[in-house]
Amino acid sequence: MTLPDDYLVRRCLDCWVVVGPSGLFVIGRAAGDAASASERTASMAHTLRTRLADVMSWVPFVSAVVVGDRHRHDLACPMVELDELGSLLRDGGQQIGEGALQVLRHHVPGAVQQIELARGVASTR
Repeated sequence: MTLPDDYLVRRCLDCWVVVGPSGLFVIGRAAGDAASASERTASMAHTLRTRLADVMSWVPFVSAVVVGDRHRHDLACPMVELDELGSLLRDGGQQIGEGALQVLRHHVPGAVQQIELARGVASTR
């Protein structure tokens, strides 16, 4: 899947973080246990928002989405099919203005790095 150039995409542990005009997303994959994947993805969205709040005065809502083999809305976050993910990310309408997008593009890579470092520290204890 390709996204327009104004989107920032970063891998964060077992999720992807996507920043674009339509919002800020954490995307997980439902490989096997969809319920566990949705819990992990929703938790990562919360962690990302918390990290960004440490360095920004305003942080948009972070949408958590899991990609799976069918639609589900009975999980911690919605599950969508892979072929509908691009539309979800691109066609949601402008939710974030250009100024806020620039600030998010600047801070998201650092927040992702902090999350990954914290996970590395936690796993060695």
